[in-house]
Order: sequence, then C-alpha cells, then structure tokens
Amino acid sequence: MKVTVVGTSCTWFKRNNTSFIIDDEIIFDTPAGSYKDVIKIINLSNVKCIFITHFHTDHFTDLHAFVTQIMRYHKDRKEKLRVYGPKGILNRLIKLNKLFCGSKDERSKKIIKSAVDFIEVHDGMEIVEGKYRIKAFKVEHGEPETFGFTFDDGRVVVGFSADTRPCENLDKIVASSNFAFVDFTIINFHPKHMYLKPFEELMKKYPNTKIFPVHTTDEAQKYAMEHKFNYLNDGDVLEF
Repeated sequence: MKVTVVGTSCTWFKRNNTSFIIDDEIIFDTPAGSYKDVIKIINLSNVKCIFITHFHTDHFTDLHAFVTQIMRYHKDRKEKLRVYGPKGILNRLIKLNKLFCGSKDERSKKIIKSAVDFIEVHDGMEIVEGKYRIKAFKVEHGEPETFGFTFDDGRVVVGFSADTRPCENLDKIVASSNFAFVDFTIINFHPKHMYLKPFEELMKKYPNTKIFPVHTTDEAQKYAMEHKFNYLNDGDVLEF
C-alpha cells in the first residue's frame, strides 16, 4: 500500500492540514487548501472514493472543489465517485456549494447525485472498495461526529485515527494496524485531541504497530523530531 502524505498539520500553521492519498485512488480527508496540492500529485479521474472523517474545515471543506471538478472535467468516468463520511454529508456539501457558488439546493443536489454516491458511515461499519477491506470506528472528538478508519489491502493494515482524544476505539485502530497515523496535536492536555502523555503511552502499549504522529502543531512536530518519533513531512511517500 502506498500512502502519500498531503499534509501533517492543522489550522493556523504553515504545513498543510492533515490529509492522505492511498494508492493514488483514495483520498482521505479534503481539508481547506488540499485540492491544489492533490491535483499536483494525482489525476482526479483515477480517484475512486473519498473518505471524510468529520466536518471541521481542516478536514472537509475542499470536498466542494474535488466533487465539482470531477463532475465537470471527468465525465468519461466508468463509475460514480463514492464519498464516505458522517451522517448528513450530502447536505453539508450542498451548503458548501451554496456558499461558494450560490447553487440552488435542490438543483445542486440532483446534479451531484447523478455523479456521486454518498455513503453515511457508522461505528463498526465494514466497507469493501476493490482490494481494500475498510472498517469505520467512531472516535471521541466532541462535536461533530468523527470517525477513524482501518484499510486492509490483504498484506498490511493501515489505520487513521482522525482527530480524537484517548478512547477505546483509538486503541482498536492501533491494535489492529501494522501502521497507524495518529492525532498528536499538542504537548499539554487537550480535551478533544491526543497530547504527549497518552500518545507516548499508546506507543509503549502497541510496540508492534509503527505509529506516525499527525495533525501536529509546530510545537508537537518539533518534539516528535527531537525525540525521534516516526514523524512525517508534507509530501512524504510511504510504501507499506
């Protein structure tokens, strides 16, 4: 499995917001600003599906750009784009369309649904996308509802925590993965994110899982580098 790191950070920092591309055909989160970076890396006509973890701007708002461009310039696609995300994902996209280009709700919805299938995920949901067996895990990030995922391609399992504080489902993601990209937003305590103490405890608890810190502030990224965590940079490409 190839994972291309589009971004490693969160809002307010120079590095891109956290986002990934899997095997050049699955996009994981579409944060503000990610569209221009992704189209430099892959051809959108090859994108089969997009996974959205939650409806915060640094994870979701460029979905409007991806869907619009796929619909506009890739009409020769053999199958619809599939978008997986929390409950209400289609209506959220309709609101984005209205905000960005003044689209009328019902007409916008009809056009989008002709080219895109929206699948609302729930905790424990199992998804098959080609060679991938994917499982959704509801994690604890307050509001809005947030999901992490594991991707199994038959050889390795790669987990993505999404934004989360310490919780049982985060442990399940890491325990079931060979490699895991895990929220390490900040050094000191935060009620909605992973911070240093539980992140280090997670690494000790699951030594057989290679854990990569993501969604990092500059302070957390610096700490990860200085303490030789498996830190990442924007644009890194990992072959698992």
